[in-house]
Amino acid sequence: MFTYEDFKSLSGITDRDELMSAVAQIPEEDLRTALFITLLSWGKSIEINEELWKREHERADKAEAILNSQSSEK
Repeated sequence: MFTYEDFKSLSGITDRDELMSAVAQIPEEDLRTALFITLLSWGKSIEINEELWKREHERADKAEAILNSQSSEK
């Protein structure tokens, strides 16, 4: 059975050919589980990236407001 540990192991492979070779070793009956774990991870990654982007923009907006208030005081 394909596990999250298997997924983590595969996600650490950076060489495309090596990754294709490793994926080819997954038994066909485990492909649905592998796809499910991949999609869950991808969705969570998107969620995390959106939250980080939101926080970064909030931080930038605050910094811009501080700079604008300092320049208007002069």
